[in-house]
Amino acid sequence: MPAHDIVLFEVIDRQSPADGEAYIKALYDLSERSQPALLIMLVKGMTEQDHETRKQAAAWFKQNRNRLTVFAKGVIRVEADHDHGDGHIHNHAEDVENSTFARMLPFPMKHASTLDAAFEMAENWPPA
Repeated sequence: MPAHDIVLFEVIDRQSPADGEAYIKALYDLSERSQPALLIMLVKGMTEQDHETRKQAAAWFKQNRNRLTVFAKGVIRVEADHDHGDGHIHNHAEDVENSTFARMLPFPMKHASTLDAAFEMAENWPPA
């Protein structure tokens, strides 16, 4: 946790079973908060979760859907823009901010290309 009201999740490459367990534990730790935090999710590489981790995370979201605003006030997903090999730089902002996941959240979900940009965005939360 970089600050008392920011929780940093790092999802880098394919998750090992230990990574999956740590992710689920972090979700449960988050749901024990009494003050809402801003979640910053750093995503790098081909992030894959095993079936069991996805199943446990889905159960956690279902269990906590009505309580999300108690412990979270927003999400910033950090994912670098990149070239798909055709010379076109893919900006993830539209994908993130208009995703089905973002639409189901009771608070804003934004995109940043760098961790520094995410922390700068966090200083001015909520977004305009």
